[in-house]
Amino acid sequence: MENSIKLYATSTARKLGETIASQLRVPLLLTQVEKFSDGELFVKFNESIRGQVVFLIGKINMPYENFFELLMTIDAARRSSAKEVILLIPYLPHSRQERRDGQRTAISSRMVADMIQLMGPDRIITLDLHTNAIEGFYKIPVDPLSSHRLFLDHIRNLKIDNLCLCSPDFGGIKRVKQYKKDLNAHMVVINKERLKPNAVSSMEIIGEVKGKNVVIIDDLIDTAGTLCKAADLLKSEGAVSVRAYCTHGVLSGQALNTIEGSQIERVYISDTVVESVHHPKVEVVSCANLFVKAVENVVSNKSLSQL
Repeated sequence: MENSIKLYATSTARKLGETIASQLRVPLLLTQVEKFSDGELFVKFNESIRGQVVFLIGKINMPYENFFELLMTIDAARRSSAKEVILLIPYLPHSRQERRDGQRTAISSRMVADMIQLMGPDRIITLDLHTNAIEGFYKIPVDPLSSHRLFLDHIRNLKIDNLCLCSPDFGGIKRVKQYKKDLNAHMVVINKERLKPNAVSSMEIIGEVKGKNVVIIDDLIDTAGTLCKAADLLKSEGAVSVRAYCTHGVLSGQALNTIEGSQIERVYISDTVVESVHHPKVEVVSCANLFVKAVENVVSNKSLSQL
C-alpha cells in the first residue's frame, strides 16, 4: 500500500478493521473517541491526515450513536484536510425502508444517504444492498460488493448432495439465479404475504423440495422469524435438510432462540454487523477479504465490478 493511504475504523468496527489491516499489511489507526457524561460524543484524529487518502471502516448498525460517530469522523477528516475520504460500510442501516409504505411515512434510507453525503465523503463501498434503488439516493459513487463469491466457495466446500437453492421471496430470485448458474443446482422460491414488517401471514413453496438438501440465500436475517418459518415449511414439504446463507446477521430480539427452536440446520452470516456468535447453529464467514480486495483495486485504479 502507498504511504498516502491511511486506514481507520470507528469504535465498533475495530475487530473487522484489524483483520483488513493485517491482510493489507498496513497499520490500523484509531481515532480518539470519548463520550461525555451527558452522552455527547467527541472524535479526534491524533495524527495529521492532511493530503492523505483516508479509508474509514464503519459499522453503523444500532444504536444510532454508531451512525453519529461515523458522521463526526467524516467531518473531522474533512476539517483535517484529508485528500479523500472513502467509507467502507459493510451494512447500511434503514436499507429496508427505501420507499414509502403507504401514506404519512418517511423514506429513511434516503435520509441516511443525505446525512452521510452532507459530511462530504468521496466514495462508499458496501456489501449486498437490500435493493439497488438505494444507490440512486447518492450523488457520490457507491460500490455495492457482492457476497456471492464469499458464500459460493463456502457452499462448494460443504459438498452438499441433491442441492436445492431457495429464494425466500420473489425479490431475491436474481441473487439466487447467480448461485444456480455456478452450482448447477435446482431452485425454488417461496411466495409469502406480509401483515407488517417482521410478520408473515402465509407462505407457499413454488417448486419441488422433496428429497433435497435446501440452501436458502438471503441478504439479511433480523428476528429470524420468517427464515425459520420458511425452514419449517421446507422440511414439512419433504426437504432432507435446510441451511441458510444471510449476508447481514442483524439477529435482533429473540433471533437466536428462534433459530434454536426451528428445523434449520445451520445459518451462515458474514461479519457485517455482529462479528462473533456463540450459538451451535450460527457460523460467521468473514467479509474482510472482500474489502481488502476492494481497497487494493481502488488504490490501483482497477475495477470493482468483479468483486
